[in-house]
Amino acid sequence: MSPPIRVECRGRRVTFIAEEQVLPNNHKIIVDRVVFPQAVAILPVYTRTREIILIEQYRPAIGETILEAPAGVVDPGETPEQAAARELEEEAGLKPDKLIHIATAYTSPGYTTEKIHYYIAPNPQKTRPHTEPHEIIKTRKLTLTEAQKQIQQQKIKDTKTILLILAATTLKPL
Repeated sequence: MSPPIRVECRGRRVTFIAEEQVLPNNHKIIVDRVVFPQAVAILPVYTRTREIILIEQYRPAIGETILEAPAGVVDPGETPEQAAARELEEEAGLKPDKLIHIATAYTSPGYTTEKIHYYIAPNPQKTRPHTEPHEIIKTRKLTLTEAQKQIQQQKIKDTKTILLILAATTLKPL
């Protein structure tokens, strides 16, 4: 009998594992899994003007600059809420007075363990961004109505950002 298959490859943040598994119905398959840390995504919303702040960020994996909500990984020893506050300040130069948890969900459970905690930050205070050397980021202000149009025009293509914009348009009293 041959040994079970297991292949592992590590990158900067992710680990790829291909391994043999037996499913609950006793069927044996090879599972491809990308192991990724927990992450956060935050949408800053100014409630009086219904404006949001997004970031334009170059994403080397897709070779594009895209418009998205500030986001990042939860560091070891950090809560998702602490990570959300840190990432919002680092990427957008905004400090939240309050974070509203919207949802926690898997991004693509067919192949990755990544789970994102989604937050809205109403009326954040301006500070200074602290981007990392590998981040190429500019902030951009839009109204929620403009953001919805950009989703329809496929100018906003990032799933986490679309989810947060749609959540912000349906929440009351935002």
